[in-house]
Amino acid sequence: MKKFFLYIFFIFFAVSLYSISSYAIDLTQEIIDLGLNFIENPADLFFNLQQNIEDCSPIPAGQIEGLKKKYFGLRTNVFPTLFPTSLVNISFKTRFNTETKYIPQIGLIGGVGRIIALSLIPSTNSNGEEIPKPENNVYYYGLIFSKTFENTILYFGTKYSEFFLKVKLPQEIDFYGSTLNEINFIVNDTFLFTGIMLPVDIKKTIVAQMSYGIKYKKIVGRLGAEYNHLQIGVDIFPEGLLVLHPYIAYKWQF
Repeated sequence: MKKFFLYIFFIFFAVSLYSISSYAIDLTQEIIDLGLNFIENPADLFFNLQQNIEDCSPIPAGQIEGLKKKYFGLRTNVFPTLFPTSLVNISFKTRFNTETKYIPQIGLIGGVGRIIALSLIPSTNSNGEEIPKPENNVYYYGLIFSKTFENTILYFGTKYSEFFLKVKLPQEIDFYGSTLNEINFIVNDTFLFTGIMLPVDIKKTIVAQMSYGIKYKKIVGRLGAEYNHLQIGVDIFPEGLLVLHPYIAYKWQF
């Protein structure tokens, strides 16, 4: 377990799409640099993983042919959160009304998560000394407004996201001159976001979204496809440790 968090990073890196701008890039050095950046600022990767679990598109209200009328939705992200990082998560969304000519649909979104693999970390270090129990809290909530224009749903809203992680490693990790013996951070931000939902047939809807964090000026893009229960796509973090986060999620709407 001593390299638990580095394993998370490297497994995630191996299965992610990583853009290489030139064949002359030394891939080994790039991986080393990414590892060093992770040790220096682990909050960046984990907070970006939180964006993967979040679901901000509105619940359909039957206003467009092909999108059945729904009232409540659940969603869980499978990759890259549940696997490989063991970040168990559940998101919900609902709507308060059906839009009219002058009043948009108003909805509520939210979700929680937790890294369950933290429970596998030993309670004592290599010297037999007791170490504190890991702490982890992940959640978000927000409001969303949407309006239909012809065959497209436009939406915008605001959300608050927070990721807290405090874990003392049982043994110090030494990686190319950098050491890691504890991860302790709380990162939060209020985001403004906007997006579109475009049904292309009765079984598929394209979703494009852009978010902006007020505190850290973080920009997050999303381009995905929604089916009956499956969601696939990619989240884009222009300044993130990993720029592209392909995702797979499942949803249930009632």
